[in-house]
Amino acid sequence: MLKKPLFWEMFASFLILGVLNYIAFVYHLYWSTYEFDSLVHFFGGASLSMFFLWLYFFSGFFNPSKINLIQFLIVSIVGAMFVAILWEVYELFLGEVFIQEVEYPYDTMMDLVMDFLGALVACFYGYLKKI
Repeated sequence: MLKKPLFWEMFASFLILGVLNYIAFVYHLYWSTYEFDSLVHFFGGASLSMFFLWLYFFSGFFNPSKINLIQFLIVSIVGAMFVAILWEVYELFLGEVFIQEVEYPYDTMMDLVMDFLGALVACFYGYLKKI
């Protein structure tokens, strides 16, 4: 399992994501640095994409009948966006954001776009690594 494609890349991307999140909270970068959360969302989308690609195609838990770019796109984008949308709902219910704030729609859409772009980059990376 540890020698399967994408495992170490996935592990490293989650580690980078954790370090970025820790630094952001310690130094208040989410509130003081414009669009720092976009960088974190990009790495989050990429990390989730690699996780779902590894889980479905390489972990051995599933037996995919075919491995092609369309399958890679579906697994990575749907998986990453599912978690990204759940995260935005979690932020809303946690009280981190308020719908009445003027920048809420922009911030939410930017977060989802960055998650999508991160997932897309990781998807193509995983596909090119496989072929």
